[in-house]
Amino acid sequence: MIKCSLCGLQFTEEDAHSACTKCSFFKGCKLIKCPNCGFELALEPKRNKKLKKKNRRKQ
Repeated sequence: MIKCSLCGLQFTEEDAHSACTKCSFFKGCKLIKCPNCGFELALEPKRNKKLKKKNRRKQ
């Protein structure tokens, strides 16, 4: 889950990509768009996601 830093909405990465379909850079951009307010956020690198999962398992 991703949390928008502007409005606080939690959404999935798929929801974010569906909000970006009107952009001409779709598929090449490293930003995601909040489906609620339209605020653009940087996409979290995959290695950070893997590290978070690994740390959760240890706890």
